[in-house]
This record gives sequence, C-alpha cells and structure tokens, in this order.
Amino acid sequence: MKEWYFTHKWLEYSQSNDSAYCYACRHFSLPSSGDSVFTSEAGFKIWKKATYKDGGFVGHGKSESDTMAMLAWAEYEKSIASKCSLSASLNAEYNKIVRENREYIKTVGETLLLTAMQNIAQRAHKETEGQNKGNVLAIMELLAKHDHTVKRKMTSQKNATYLGHSTQNEIIDCLAEIVRTSVINEVAQSGAFSIMVDETKDIAKKEQMSLVIRYYYNSSICESFLTFEAAERLDAAALSQKIIQILQKYGLDYRNHLVGQAYDGASVMSGKDTGVQERIKSEAPLAFYVHCNAHCLNLVLVDSVKCIPEAYCFFSLLQKLYVFVSGSYVHQRWLEVQRDMFQGAPREFQRLIETRWACRYNACKTVGDRLPALIRRLKEISEERNGDRAVEARGILAQIDLQFVGLLLTFTNVFGEIKHLSDILQSPQLNLGAAVNLVDSLVDTLNSYREGSVFNEIWNNTMTLAEQCNIAVAPPGRRVTPSSRLEGYYISMPIFQRHANTHKETFRAGTFIPIVDVLLSELKRRFSKESCAVMQGIQALNPSSPTFYEKNVVLPFASQYNCSTEDLDYEIPHVKRILDRRQTSGFEKPTSLLELTVFLEPYKEVFHEMFKLCKIALALPVSTAACERSFSVLKLIKSALRNTMSDERLSNLGLLSVESKRARAINLDEFVDVFAKRHSNRRIKLY
Repeated sequence: MKEWYFTHKWLEYSQSNDSAYCYACRHFSLPSSGDSVFTSEAGFKIWKKATYKDGGFVGHGKSESDTMAMLAWAEYEKSIASKCSLSASLNAEYNKIVRENREYIKTVGETLLLTAMQNIAQRAHKETEGQNKGNVLAIMELLAKHDHTVKRKMTSQKNATYLGHSTQNEIIDCLAEIVRTSVINEVAQSGAFSIMVDETKDIAKKEQMSLVIRYYYNSSICESFLTFEAAERLDAAALSQKIIQILQKYGLDYRNHLVGQAYDGASVMSGKDTGVQERIKSEAPLAFYVHCNAHCLNLVLVDSVKCIPEAYCFFSLLQKLYVFVSGSYVHQRWLEVQRDMFQGAPREFQRLIETRWACRYNACKTVGDRLPALIRRLKEISEERNGDRAVEARGILAQIDLQFVGLLLTFTNVFGEIKHLSDILQSPQLNLGAAVNLVDSLVDTLNSYREGSVFNEIWNNTMTLAEQCNIAVAPPGRRVTPSSRLEGYYISMPIFQRHANTHKETFRAGTFIPIVDVLLSELKRRFSKESCAVMQGIQALNPSSPTFYEKNVVLPFASQYNCSTEDLDYEIPHVKRILDRRQTSGFEKPTSLLELTVFLEPYKEVFHEMFKLCKIALALPVSTAACERSFSVLKLIKSALRNTMSDERLSNLGLLSVESKRARAINLDEFVDVFAKRHSNRRIKLY
C-alpha cells in the first residue's frame, strides 16, 4: 500500500487490483484498458495523466457524490482544526438564539419604559390590522424596519411576540420592581426614614393614596415615590392600616426606623387621639408628626383673606373677572387688546382655588400688569348693545377704583414674599430647622411693612397706576376755591391735597395695617412649633444657629430617638474642636445641617450617635409637596381615555414616571434576568 497526493484528494494505489482509492468519498477508480500497471511514482503520474485526460477520475470528480463528500471533508477538516465538537457547535447556536432573544426582550422593555416615562398610552382600543395599534406596537413596527432581528421575532412566531397586554403588564411590573427595589435598598442603608402621605380622586372617582419616603442617602436628602394605593375607606383606622400594610409589603422596618410622618391638616389625619398620626405612632413610637408646612402657609392666606371684608370682596371680584374674561366672546377681544398695548405673549387670568398655593399671587400679578388693557376692554364692552354683557362689564368697571388698585398692589407685594417662602418649603433639600428660620424671616419682613417707608412706596405705585388707568385719585366733590382773606399768603396744603392725604391714611389704617396684622397673627398661630423639643433639637444641629451643639437642647432631642446621651456627651465636644480646628486652618466651616452631615459621614464610625442624629433630623419631612407632584403624574397617566386600568398597573406606571431618573438607569440585562425568572417555561429562551 502506498499513498500518493492527487490534486485535492488523498489517493491510495493498490498493486493487487490495479485500482486507486479516493479517501474523500471512499470510491475506487480503475485504470483504463491498455494502460500498464505502474509500481512507481513515475508510473502513477503517467497513469494519472491518462486517466485525467480520458475519464476515470475526471468523471468521478464531477459526480454529485464526490462533490458532497468533498464538502463534508472540508467541514471535517475545519472542525478538526478548531478542535470543536458537535456539542460545542450546538451550544454556540443555542447561545446565539438566546442572545437574539434577550436583545429582542430588551427592545420591548425599552419601548414600554419610554412610554411610561413619557406618560403616553401603551395600547389602543383595537389593535387589529387597519386600526390604530397603539404606541408600543407602532414603535416596535418602526424598529422592525431597521432591525432584522426584531422583524424576524415579530413575524416568525405569532404566539411568542411578547407584545400582548398581559405580557406588557408583566414587563412594566418587572421594570417597576427594579426601581422600587433600588429605593428600598437605599432606605435600608440609610437607617432612618419618614413617610409622606396624601390622597386625591382620580378620573374614575376612586380615592388614590400617594406614599413618598424621605431619607438621607449618598450626601443628599432623597424624597422617593413608592406607590399609589386605592383607598376604599377614608376613616383613620382604614388609612392607618393601609399605610402599615404598604410598609410591611415592601419590607420596611417601620417599628425601629420610621422617624417621621407628614400629612395635611385634615382632622382624620392630624387627630391627636384617634387620627392617623396617633395610630401610626402607636405602631412606630419614633414617628414624629409634621403638619405639611406648605399647607400651613396656604391656610394662612386663606384664613387671612376671609377675616378681612375688604380682602374677601377683592378676591371675589378677581374671581368674577376670571369668569367674565374666560367667555369666548370676551376672551378673544381680551387677547387682541393685549397684543395691541403690550409686547410679548398675552397673559391669562388665574382661577382662584383654595388648595392651589400660588394662584392668588399669580392672579394679582397678572391683573396689575394688564390693568390698563382690562379697563379699556371693559369700557368697550360696556358701550355695546348686548344688554347682559354690557351691564356686567359696567358693574365690574364701577368697582375698579383707587381702593381696588391699592389692594391689588398690597397683595402683590405681600403674597410675593409669601410665595417665595412657599416655593422654598416645597424643596426636598430643606429641613425643619431651616423651615422655622425661613418663617421667622417672613415674620420680620411683614413687621417691616408696618413702617411708613414700605407703605409709602406701595401707595406711590398705587397713585401711578391709577393715573395710567384714568382712575380718580381723589374723592368726588365740589371744587373749593381759596378764601379771599388768604390772598397774598402762601398756602402750604391745598384742600384737594388734604383730601388725598386723608384717603391715604384711611387706606393705611383701615385696610393695609389690618391685612398685615392678620397675616402675622395667622403665621404665629400656624407655625408655633418653637417650643417643641424636636424643633429645638434640629435647630441646635444647625452650625448657623446660636444654640449650635448646646447639650441642654441636643440631648432631649436625642433621648426621643433612643440615641445614647452618654456617647453624645463625649462626641459633641470633639466635633466642636474638629470644626474649630478646621476653621483655624483656613477651611470653610459647615453652614447648614446637610453640610454638617456630609462632613461627619467619613467619621460615622467614630461619631456614630451624632451622625445618626443628623440623619434623623434630615429625614424628618417639611411638606408633602412630593405627593402633590405625584398627583400631577397621576392625572397624566389615568386620563379620560385610560380610566379602566388596574390599580397595580397605575402604581407601576406612576413609579416609572415619577422616578424617571432611576428608570433611565435600569440595567436591561438585569431586567431580562428578572423577567426570565418569573416563568421557567417560556416559549422564548432567555438563559
């Protein structure tokens, strides 16, 4: 037996039967008749030439069996070269399918995440061909035009596209679970948290309760939305039980780590005996109740307006103006006269609602800036032939006098100061100690309004605006001429000026001062929390406070939260010395409670009790503005066209929308893993 290499095949020549063997297809070829049998390489070459020319191997090389054998031989050589077995090939193919499936599920998840963060509907009423298929299917079909994998997955198996409504709900739930888990993990690491709860009705007239958690984490104060829950009953027992069930459901240790609770001022929530705050405190003894400071400030405005008849009538007239100008006929001409007299976009009047915190200031500001245009339009309407509209315009016009202008500018200035405080109180980074300081600052500002300089400025602006609008600045009466006996004398105060000064003093004593006094009285009544040990303790932790780190103030606050007063006795002097040494070395000293907490965080093992106390002070809520913001999202999600969605879906979509920053940071591989583990027998392989 001897092997020879012929073209691309291994051949074996046999002298016994004068034949050649093809190892590729295991086929024998005999030499042509008349050829001599060869026993050497030279003879084989002669035989090969004759055979290649006349037939034999030429015919065999063109056959289908030889072609297929050569392909199999090439594949075999390739597998030998890469040392790849059949099982490895199958595994590689399986991994490729899994990889494509995971990318497809990521695409579906990203599409649903986009619609959730943008507060747009996922599905349509009918998703059949020729109909509006909804945003999710429309986006997926658009992506399929540019991604062949997505197109193949959507068209190959109609029963495994994973775009049905139940699968969409499951994917949204997985995404929300990842976001909610990140919030819960942060709360667990913080060690102290507070809850903020508020309720509202959705479009389906169902009472929805929003729960937000406040805590200190990663050198900042966090207010993270947790869930929407439908409240079937609104009594204190049912609401408190619902709150406890939510905290238990998500594994939050409320008995040991819940340090604060904030609600609005409703009696069912704030009741000292059987209210929600007292029932929660019976389960979580450390939960200090805080009445939402933003609500308190709004109640100051509402109660002050109701206490002063002139102010009450003034805001009633503003509401009447809003209703009158909002009519289709008047509104169109109101926009035209604004474009004619002022530059920029026309302004709209603000509707007055008691629960809307900034509406009064916005209403006064708009009317004050557009008063000349308003009077012009009212005069034009009052001269028209339409009886009802003309009579109404004349009635409103008759009430816009000097006192109206004075009240308008007074409330614009006073409510401007209050609106500034209201905006700050809604900030998540504010703490209770800083809120008390801001309220004290507002009280000082209002006290300065009693001085003559502030009132004189307001009155001068009142006279200027009245003259621009052709409003009489002096009471009507007969014209008075100086007596002939005064001829030749200098008259220091003419009669009309005496009347003007009398009107100024009357407005100041009868209207301006009572408004300021009522506001001061309501502020002191609503924000009288300075005597509380918790409030004093929080202020004592503020480096800018005159009572900073006074033991007789800090220790009672610490004892309420089971902090070791013995350790604090040692920690307080050391922290003081470190801060003084830092200031002496030229470094900036912390100026707020948050800055102090960030400064202590690297030394939290050394100053454990002090750092814990600072975290508790920062975790205590100031307002429930975060809940109010979640209600804005609720109205966008559960609209008139989407009012039949389930409570679970509403809660998940609300979480992805409110916590959109966390939602954007979701690891999609983690999402696919969570989705795959929900069911082990899915048609699509994901791991």
